[in-house]
Amino acid sequence: RNLYATPNSKGKHLKPLILATLTLAATAQAAEQLEIIEVTSAKQESISGFWEENKEAQIFSGKKNTVTSLKEIPQLQTNNYRQATSQTPGLLISEVPNESLAAITFRGLGDPHESYNVLLLQDGIPVASDMYGYPAHYFSPALPMMDKVQFTRGGASLLYGPQPGGVLNYQSNPLIKNQTTSGKVGLTYGSYNLITTNNALYGSKGDSAYGVEYYRRQGDGPQRKNSDFHADYLQARQHFFKGDTTYKVAFNGYNSDHGNPGGFAKSKGADLNTFGDDQGKATREHDRLKVSRAQLSGGLEKNLDDKSKLQVNLWATAYRRYSQSQNTTGSNFGRFPTGTTNSIVTQQYYGYNGEIRYLRNYGEHTFTAGYLNYNLLSPYVAETGSAVDSNHGDVTRRLDRTTHTNSFFAENRFAFGNLMVTPGVRVENIRQTIDERKNTINNVAREEDNTVNVPLLGLGLAYHLNDESQLYANVSEAYKPVTYQESVPLINNSISISEDIDPSKIISYELGYRTQTPAYVLDASAFFIRYENKFGQVGNNFQNTGAGENKGLDFASELMLSHFSDSLKSYGDFNLYANIELLDARFTRSEVASVKNKTPQYAPKTITRTGLIYKKEDRFKAALMGVMVGRHYGNDNNSDDFEIPSYMVWDLTADWSVTKNWIASAGINNLLDKDYFSRVRADGIAWGLGRNFYVGGTYKF
Repeated sequence: RNLYATPNSKGKHLKPLILATLTLAATAQAAEQLEIIEVTSAKQESISGFWEENKEAQIFSGKKNTVTSLKEIPQLQTNNYRQATSQTPGLLISEVPNESLAAITFRGLGDPHESYNVLLLQDGIPVASDMYGYPAHYFSPALPMMDKVQFTRGGASLLYGPQPGGVLNYQSNPLIKNQTTSGKVGLTYGSYNLITTNNALYGSKGDSAYGVEYYRRQGDGPQRKNSDFHADYLQARQHFFKGDTTYKVAFNGYNSDHGNPGGFAKSKGADLNTFGDDQGKATREHDRLKVSRAQLSGGLEKNLDDKSKLQVNLWATAYRRYSQSQNTTGSNFGRFPTGTTNSIVTQQYYGYNGEIRYLRNYGEHTFTAGYLNYNLLSPYVAETGSAVDSNHGDVTRRLDRTTHTNSFFAENRFAFGNLMVTPGVRVENIRQTIDERKNTINNVAREEDNTVNVPLLGLGLAYHLNDESQLYANVSEAYKPVTYQESVPLINNSISISEDIDPSKIISYELGYRTQTPAYVLDASAFFIRYENKFGQVGNNFQNTGAGENKGLDFASELMLSHFSDSLKSYGDFNLYANIELLDARFTRSEVASVKNKTPQYAPKTITRTGLIYKKEDRFKAALMGVMVGRHYGNDNNSDDFEIPSYMVWDLTADWSVTKNWIASAGINNLLDKDYFSRVRADGIAWGLGRNFYVGGTYKF
């Protein structure tokens, strides 16, 4: 497998290709019909790797990226992001006990809550509620329905747009022309009455292929009250193949209801829920979060000729977030609320968006350009309920919010022998408006209409040492846009906003070496990140508060052990992986006295992952996966309450093809039953699940 073929490497394959062509032509003249013989062989596959120079209508040359094949590990029966990202150094998973949402951050670049600083995509389309004005990910794709996970650092901002922490792209199972009808029905049961069902149907008819997938998970959660949840995912896709063009249509539906049982306190007190005393006790017995989402998308991929490609994506989304939380006074950190009313917030997002990308190879070089038009209307309604469990109440605030964005981007990969040089540019024109039509709290309704133009530059370098390895370097700008909350505070009306607040600006430098062979995969790099114009609150004013520097080393490796030993190969494939990130992150300048020279939130000095994946053909798979995270803090002040001690968690999973049609699966998460937590927020510590299990079966046809 040659992922990084260079112009100079093509010549040495030319003579064998010509000879083979002439031989086939002579044979065809000697016989009217040749028998077609298909030769297959078992080959050990790597679990992780990286994409080639060009992928679809995008250039990845000189960009650090990691691609993980979820099909090479035991089936993921739940949304276990710890396992799905086991091959990706630098990603920190802030675990939510009931898996209600993805909480991910990268290299200490901000709060992982709702993956606020990482852009999540499904098949190249953003899934955030508003990727500019409110980049919260209350929805993330169902992992059991995905085929691959790809994470791109650095230059991802030039490819896709905002957020400093890179882009995580979930890829659905491929649809193939002339594929036979197939499908599956799966059911899993686990700890805390966890039940999941994973079902799919695939097929084709004529020049089209289709796929319908449904996944549901539900459970009681680890706490005795208000820890229950359920979530339904539906995906229906149709691809039409017409010559050099593939037309795509898809529908994605999601509906969920999660309890928020509250957090734990570190100290003891009559009104506190102390961590370690009773992990099953809920602090907040009536708080709920309900999210629904429907998205219709369409597009095409067209080969204009043998050198040019066009890609178009259009999507419309309706998104609703509903929450209710019991009111309290003062700090609610692990505290039982005493209020007799509740706050009810309904946020809706209606979007219509489109993106077009064009790629052309000319000579040995490649040019790509594109345009994104992004539009969202977001009504916001806040109510005060008369009881702690009210579903509706008196309207206290009503706002209309909009985002309109035009983004232009272009890159060119210049090939000079083995050296690839890829300069890139992206310019974003962002207009955000807020019209507060009702405010009964202080009778001050605000209006905002802000337009900014954000230019971004980047440069990627790659030097191919041979067909399997290369040196790479990248320097790229990224940014974090001013969100609705930074324009008009939705929680505290007494906060003022600086008139000259600017988007945060991030510049990332990376230098590395990577290689991918049939025997091993290796990617090692050093990075330096400069973060300017951070957002923060100084007194009662929200403003740009300072700057920080994050620097460190990434190392990721995978060894296909059976490749080195025929005797070991007779037992199956053994893949040993390990990756580590060393991170030194500091605030270098801050207007907030308590933050100066402190470590940013969720920036541990080390994150280490290692494990062993075993596979016996397609009959049996087993994985032992471990993650070790160093001590860090859940806030920028590095206060004692928000300290997260170092922890280590191991998972053991397996699936077995009992017959041609039946697959049994089982897993034990937190195998050693470690007492730990990886998430601390204003309402307290979120307990990490102790040892828990699941067993299940899948019927495939």
